[in-house]
Amino acid sequence: MRAVFAGGASLAVFAAVFGSPAFAADDTTAPANAAAAADASADGLGTIIVTAQRRAEDVQHAALSITAITGDSLKAKGVTDTDAIARTTVGIEIQPSSGPYTTFSIRSVSSLSGNAFADPAVAVNYNGVYLATPTTFRGLYYDLDRIEVLKGPQGTLYGRNATAGAINIIPKKPDFSFGGDASVDVGNYGHFDFSGALNVPLSDTVAFRVAGQRAKHNGYMSDGTSDEDVQAARASLLFEPSSNFSLLLSGDWSHEGGKGPGATLRTNCSNLGKQGNGCFVADPYTDVGDLASYYTAAHIAPQTTDPFLDSNYYGANLNADLTTGIGTFSLIGGYRKSDVSYVTTGTSWQLREKQHPEQESVELRLASPSGQRFQYVFGAYYLNTDLHARANGENATRHTFSDQWTNLSGWTGALFSQLTYGLTDTFRLTGGLRYTYEQKSSDSKRYNIATIGPDPVIPPAPVGNPVNTVVGKQSWNQVNWKAGFELDAGPSNLLYGNVSTGFKAGGFYYGPPGSDTYQPEKVISYVLGSKNRFFGNRVQLNAEAFYLNYTDQQVSFVKLVGSTSTLVTENAGKSHVYGLEVEGDFLPLDNTRIGAQVQYLKAKYDSFTYQTLAPPPAASDCAVTPGVPQATVDCAGVTPLNSPEWTIMGDIEQTIPLGSGAKIVAEGNVRYEDHYQTDISYIPLGLGGGTARVNLGLSYIAPNDRFSIKAYVDNVTDVVTVSAQTMSSSYSVFPYFGSRLLAPRTFGVRASVNF
Repeated sequence: MRAVFAGGASLAVFAAVFGSPAFAADDTTAPANAAAAADASADGLGTIIVTAQRRAEDVQHAALSITAITGDSLKAKGVTDTDAIARTTVGIEIQPSSGPYTTFSIRSVSSLSGNAFADPAVAVNYNGVYLATPTTFRGLYYDLDRIEVLKGPQGTLYGRNATAGAINIIPKKPDFSFGGDASVDVGNYGHFDFSGALNVPLSDTVAFRVAGQRAKHNGYMSDGTSDEDVQAARASLLFEPSSNFSLLLSGDWSHEGGKGPGATLRTNCSNLGKQGNGCFVADPYTDVGDLASYYTAAHIAPQTTDPFLDSNYYGANLNADLTTGIGTFSLIGGYRKSDVSYVTTGTSWQLREKQHPEQESVELRLASPSGQRFQYVFGAYYLNTDLHARANGENATRHTFSDQWTNLSGWTGALFSQLTYGLTDTFRLTGGLRYTYEQKSSDSKRYNIATIGPDPVIPPAPVGNPVNTVVGKQSWNQVNWKAGFELDAGPSNLLYGNVSTGFKAGGFYYGPPGSDTYQPEKVISYVLGSKNRFFGNRVQLNAEAFYLNYTDQQVSFVKLVGSTSTLVTENAGKSHVYGLEVEGDFLPLDNTRIGAQVQYLKAKYDSFTYQTLAPPPAASDCAVTPGVPQATVDCAGVTPLNSPEWTIMGDIEQTIPLGSGAKIVAEGNVRYEDHYQTDISYIPLGLGGGTARVNLGLSYIAPNDRFSIKAYVDNVTDVVTVSAQTMSSSYSVFPYFGSRLLAPRTFGVRASVNF
């Protein structure tokens, strides 16, 4: 680990030497990261302005690990959902889970608490509003100004549930010029994606913008799952009577249908008479396997043949800014509501859920004027949440349903500040503090229901006496902080370091009284980084070394509590993580751009012990101590889930100017990641990743970007990539994993027009 920080320090010295005016960029306005390279020109690499630290600043001046991707880049890369964000940067793993759920992992910090009460580990914010429920990150990825991915705990400015980091989704605002755009994308698997926006100035002070999207494709799996069916619309009204005041009102709606994420069967190759560690029972994209025969052999109930998603999402935002002599006051109010309904299947279980989350939030901030020696942000935050859900999860071997009626309510309030003071013109110190109070209440019950048949009729009301009753109230106080420094080593060279903390909220699970709650988990992060531009703004080299202590990790597993088998969530884990992330972007010629990103990650559990009725097989990397009625599993020393040691991305873009002012752009990119463990069993069959995915594109862009046409192929080599897995609950008689896969080879044509 010492070598990692030595590498970061070496880069800092390099920046200090070569960051002199003779070698640094001529333009003292630092440009953006690799995401801005699409705007590169003969004048050098482009610039992205971000607001990740609650003030507008060049991303190269932001003293934290952040990747910013412009809306144009997102459209060019075909990013239309949350899962695709992982294609834009290293350091983040995104796996689709059951139904509309998505699991994030940033620098080995992720959410392993898979119960109805769990909070996410990454704070996803839409138009400045925190999205409190993991099912609500849907139908948002169109007509965007940019996406910001913040890596590492963000407890001071973002508060609870930002232990891994934060993702900011920023839509385009109305402006005072008439115009719009439209794009259509068609390809294999019945792919069709249309999006468009229209901007209309209604007066000198009022502007209106409306945008929408329709995206769909057939299932990548032979049973029709892993498909897409999304409709979305957004309307925004901007009132700007002066340069000192603006009021933005917006509303959005989206619907997600289709069948949702799918899975296929994977087993030890020896079970199929083959060589290797893991083999699919059939071609994963043309035949998910003869599931019925395996269910029969293991005496497991057949699963539903009709999984589906049918969810509606609604939102309303208010964003007001008032600029005064002491700074800009910002008011951000948000309301979100969802009606979520889905049925999803696995190898030995199925899950049905209807969920109705609702939230209201408000944040008030004061940010100092830019350019002064003393910079400050002060703020107050309030969030109120309600969740009503019913989930039916079948334990297939016993033909019973666990019928859960979940009713949660809660609120959180916070006061925060972040201060930066320039001791000299080139050296600054930063300190931040946030106090959070959080309260959660539960009135929830779990029942067991006997069922018959593959698609049993679930009664509309609870039946019998509850197996578990989770009724009560919990509250927590938490103080997060940040301390750091910034040094301008040259006109376009920044060296920074900071220590910051984060926490993820505690909660409830379905257990007997006295054994149905868990406490918050905590992260403290140490980073040393450098951001640099050299040689007339044509070379960018950024690096960050990091070390994290991750304590009281919330982990879910099946355990016998009293006489009842229960999916518990306990603060069972403690780990440390260190690594180095390097990003480079180069313009060797005016029309040639080369980019690369590399992350080296080393993570290990210092302690992780749990008890379970279903211990992992003997091949597990964990130490298993048999017991009656349950075994003890000790995973100290193993690598946490979703933590590839190496992740490497590279891309190249060649522009060919045409005499008319038009141009042809050829591009290619690749993303490789090491194998990583996907399942708590820690057996070799649970490994995912370990593949390189190559994408190619060729575009014609008309003069002044009036229109463009692009042909593309994603995953050129048609490699099969396992992204997430779950071991069968009946592994001793049914030695298979349910494996979720990334997309196969896809290709198509994308056309866009601007007016």
